[in-house]
Amino acid sequence: MRIILDTDKKTITVPWNYTDKLAAMNRTIKEAMGDDAKELDFKQYLDDCWKYAMEHSDTQLKTAQKPVKPEKKG
Repeated sequence: MRIILDTDKKTITVPWNYTDKLAAMNRTIKEAMGDDAKELDFKQYLDDCWKYAMEHSDTQLKTAQKPVKPEKKG
């Protein structure tokens, strides 16, 4: 699932079906671990992903490739 952090606008953009995806993950977790399983919550899931990426920034922090400009015609 792709989540976009915009540091200029200070926004986080999630997919339109983010809530449905979390519900599906929670169902899978509950089926595997039973009723005691910790349920993923809308905000906490993002926070957990961010913390994991920062703790493992040597492998999880990526730099995008420079965009390729189309060739000028004429």
